[in-house]
Amino acid sequence: MAQTQQDVLKASKEQCIFCKIISGDISAAKIYEDDKVFAFLDINPVNAGHTLVVPKDHYIVLPQLPDDLAMHLIKVVKYLSGAIFEMTGAHGINIYQNNGAAAGQEVPHVHFHIIPRRQDDNAMSPWNRSKIDPEQLKQIAEEMGKNLKPISSSTVKLSSNTSVSKKTSKPKRKGKPVKVKRRNSTNSP
Repeated sequence: MAQTQQDVLKASKEQCIFCKIISGDISAAKIYEDDKVFAFLDINPVNAGHTLVVPKDHYIVLPQLPDDLAMHLIKVVKYLSGAIFEMTGAHGINIYQNNGAAAGQEVPHVHFHIIPRRQDDNAMSPWNRSKIDPEQLKQIAEEMGKNLKPISSSTVKLSSNTSVSKKTSKPKRKGKPVKVKRRNSTNSP
């Protein structure tokens, strides 16, 4: 008998380390929590302050998220990235989100990495980029564009308590600001 998407999701959730962290079965260094999102420090950080931001509901990859949850999650990522930038004294911030093992996703639960960076920290390798013929690039863009439609506000499904006005308040951080010890560029990640 073939497994349904719900069966796969349920089996994945039962083994998910992030779900166990959210439920309190596994301890974590939590820095933020609201009714939909949980954020904690990575136990194998690229740099001090490396944070993982996860939805409390279990979804394996980003395209599975309901639009209202995706919108809330990215608002929290935006808020936390600014706070982490200031608290760590970082020179820059990387925000990563991987979908699937081939893309580097190690835990099958949607999550964003917020990684504070210092000038010349050499913490991460540059991408391996390649050259592409301009005609081939144009052909790929045309082919992809045929299958994509503009997203309008009517396309995005909002829950009844979600506001998209410019007056939307930022999520509130719980607790006092945290001092993060900075590492100099001679330290390894």
